[in-house]
Amino acid sequence: MLKTSVLCGGTSGAKVVGGLYRNKIEVNAIVNTADDEYFLGLYVSPDFDSVIYSLAGIFDFKKNWGIVGDTFNAYEMLKTMKVEPYIMLGDRDLAVHIYRTYLLKSGLKLTDVFEKILKAFGLDVKVAPPSDSRLKTMIGLSSGEISFEEYYVKRIEDSIKYLRIDGSGHARASEKALEIIDESEILIVAPSNPLASIFPIISVKDLREKIKNFNGKRVAISPFKGGVTYKGPASKMMRDLGIGPEPRGIIKIYDGLIDYLIVDTNDYKENERIIEGVKIIPSDITINEDKDVIRLYNTILNL
Repeated sequence: MLKTSVLCGGTSGAKVVGGLYRNKIEVNAIVNTADDEYFLGLYVSPDFDSVIYSLAGIFDFKKNWGIVGDTFNAYEMLKTMKVEPYIMLGDRDLAVHIYRTYLLKSGLKLTDVFEKILKAFGLDVKVAPPSDSRLKTMIGLSSGEISFEEYYVKRIEDSIKYLRIDGSGHARASEKALEIIDESEILIVAPSNPLASIFPIISVKDLREKIKNFNGKRVAISPFKGGVTYKGPASKMMRDLGIGPEPRGIIKIYDGLIDYLIVDTNDYKENERIIEGVKIIPSDITINEDKDVIRLYNTILNL
């Protein structure tokens, strides 16, 4: 069995990692943490939680966030006190945030906190932050600068002027993330938002260098079909910034870090079988169930 690592964030990343894990693929993940936020004093890590809940089989894919069957008693009580966070926090979800915040305040670095939560869920898999330093995706709008998490949750429609990863200039890769890359034979970039989920990971300089020098297969899966995504603002964000939500735009963001790009069959062009040295592979990129993940994984194995 080939050891596989996945760079990911969001629902699509959770589907890929969870689908491989449930099918006994030896998979580990490096997960975006630049959406992490403090809400009412609690440290919330949306992409990490999505991956953890998917691995544990409890992620609510109908809502695309949170835990299946969760209740919202604490959230409703907060509303009665006129304190309403813009993210709905379920009661079981809240327990994870409380535990994570407690661990961080006790002095543990983020990598160790991830490991303790994985152990608490009984998961035998490595899930690492790109860095133990604080990363934060900031969105520039005509009205000012806000975090990506606020931009996304509030469904803000204003055009993006710029995007930057706060903290990436001095961040060092986590030892666990480098270890995951070193141990892997296949590196998959999940069909996550290239700007909001993947760019923060590859913006960490020494992690980017590690991926650049990776000796195995480096394969990205496009999140776009006909220039749009199944969910999320990725296509709008890329258009706002003058980057086409198409193969060439993805390759521009992942500059020098992938060898193959799997695209939707309808987006494949015979005259663009290779773009900037990256081989374009047509396939059905729909991911609804674990069998879809395995179908794509087999496509990768056959490259």
